Amino acid sequence: MKINTNKAIQIVAPPFRTVLLAFNQLDNFANYNYNSSMMNYKFKRFHAFTLAEVLITLGIIGIVAVLTISTITNSIQQMVLNNQFKKFYSTFKQAFMSVQTEEGRPVKCFYWQSNPYSGKCTPNCERNEYNACISGQYCEETGQSVPSDFNGSFSECSMLYTEVFTKKLKVARVCEENALANGCLPDNIRGNDVIKAEKNPNESYDPEGEFSDSNIKNKYPTIVLQDGTYIIKFGGNYLSGNPVFAFDINGKKGPNKWGYDIYGIIFYGNKENGIQEFRQYVTIEEGGKNLTQRLTELGIR
Repeated sequence: MKINTNKAIQIVAPPFRTVLLAFNQLDNFANYNYNSSMMNYKFKRFHAFTLAEVLITLGIIGIVAVLTISTITNSIQQMVLNNQFKKFYSTFKQAFMSVQTEEGRPVKCFYWQSNPYSGKCTPNCERNEYNACISGQYCEETGQSVPSDFNGSFSECSMLYTEVFTKKLKVARVCEENALANGCLPDNIRGNDVIKAEKNPNESYDPEGEFSDSNIKNKYPTIVLQDGTYIIKFGGNYLSGNPVFAFDINGKKGPNKWGYDIYGIIFYGNKENGIQEFRQYVTIEEGGKNLTQRLTELGIR
């Protein structure tokens, strides 16, 4: 049933009549449509969002913002690491290769790309519980000691290192031992044995093995460059020994993880041409990439 608004207003008491008249006029105005050739106005009643709808919308916006910011941040960090890797690797490679170029001949400091003793000598030795040799190696075929250059040619490594670390690279300081205690390494760096044990907790790994936690922190020399980056030299003397290194592309800044900003590297070559290539070395941490993978990813040769 439709109520006659005007009659209803006349029935009520005078004090309320003015109020009802005002509401009636407002209602008429809100539903009034004005049409003309120049404009078309139409007033409608609109419904607002509920508090729950507003909160849900804000929550979705917040989640999207967090995910977006996280993605952008990770992309920026990776871009920075990529640039740092390119810069350091270029400097490192150029320093060593330039010595060979200046010498005008092959420099004997490399592991064999193709071992000339392959098929002629199968090395063996007495091993400990970690499968590491604890005695001199011998050839199974003859029982004689393996040749001194069985793994590679290293007779000119001392000359090469001296040239590189005294003339080519800008060295700030050298920690010949106790690199962690002497401030040449970041506190959170971990050795090869610790990383392997984390990946395979049921296995045991040699605490005195190559780039083990104890060795890199206490025995291996560390060369710190002027820009804060550092190089860990395998063995006990940074000016001698086989061409095996590890380097951190951004120093102590972090994340200080193998395969992220720390990489192992080993030199390979041959008699005719000397040092020819650099390959990956040492186990990487979960989610990381070894040297070869990074070089391929960045299109570096």
